[in-house]
Formats: sequence, C-alpha cells, structure tokens
Amino acid sequence: MSEPKKSRRWGLEHWQTVFAGLLVVVGVVYTIAAVAQWRSMNQQARVTSQQLEVMRSEIEDPKLTRSADLILRYGELLDKQPNAKLRIAIESGKSILKAHGGKFSEDQLEGYLGIFDNLNDLYEKGMINKDLFYNEYSYDAVKLYDNAEVQSHLKELRKNEDEADFYIGVDKLAQQMKAYPNPALKH
Repeated sequence: MSEPKKSRRWGLEHWQTVFAGLLVVVGVVYTIAAVAQWRSMNQQARVTSQQLEVMRSEIEDPKLTRSADLILRYGELLDKQPNAKLRIAIESGKSILKAHGGKFSEDQLEGYLGIFDNLNDLYEKGMINKDLFYNEYSYDAVKLYDNAEVQSHLKELRKNEDEADFYIGVDKLAQQMKAYPNPALKH
C-alpha cells in the first residue's frame, strides 16, 4: 500500500513541476510580447516624429511666404519717394528737416518713422521671420535710431506726456536689431 501513495506524491510533484514550467513559458512569452510591443511603440514614435517634422516644415513654409510678402510690401513703401531719399539723407548724416537746412518736412519724416514703428509691431508679433527681418531692415533701423536729428525730433515729439510713446517702436526695433545675432555668422 505504500507504493500507491508514492505514485500520488510523485504525481503531485510532477504537476507542480509542470505548472512551474508553464509559468516560465508564459513569462517568456509575455517578455517576448512586451519587447515586441516596445519595439513597435518605438517605431511608431519615430514615424510620429517624422510626421511632426513634415508638419512643422509645412507650417514654416507659409510663415516664410508671409514674411517674404510683408518684406516686399514694406520694401515698396521704403522705396517710394520721399522715403528713398530720406533714407539716403539719414544714412549719410546730412540735415533732414527743412527747419535744419534739409529737404524734408516733419510730416515726411514722421511718415518714415511710422513705417519703422509698424515694422516693430510685425517683428514683435513674429509676423516676419527674424533672420529675414534682420537682413532686410536692421541697417536702416539702426541708422534711423542713431541719427542725432531724428533723436532730437523724437525727443521734441515726446515732450508732451500724451505723446511720450510716439514712435517708441523705432527705439525698440533699433535696440533689438543691435542685440540680434547676425544670421550670416550663425553657422
């Protein structure tokens, strides 16, 4: 009678061994599935990253187009008379206003200042690509700001408390252009 008990015990040990083996097999299968899922997720992340890069470039393209369009429009304004001659007078340091022996009226100078004040708004709102903006307008903006006669005129305009911020964008723009890193030197 002791033999049948031994075979039952062996049967129980046998089933325990089989069950433990099955647990190991299930664990291995689970590990393989987890690794495969991780690899799949990693591949999906790469594909998503590539799609985002394509979407970013598609977004940037219209921004660059808008930037180029705005630059052309403001370029046309700056090239119209009297602005083109006014720019030359400012750059050369010659007298600007008729009151100081120059050729231009206060209204003409203020029209020119208004263009740069508007350009500052576009720049600060990110409507124009900053590198393109720098390349196109930095020289003129800084020359305008650094001109002593222009500064004197702005100081006179801003004396009145209600007009203290007149053409403040001209100042801001020139300061930003002076601080902006030259895009040609970035690489």
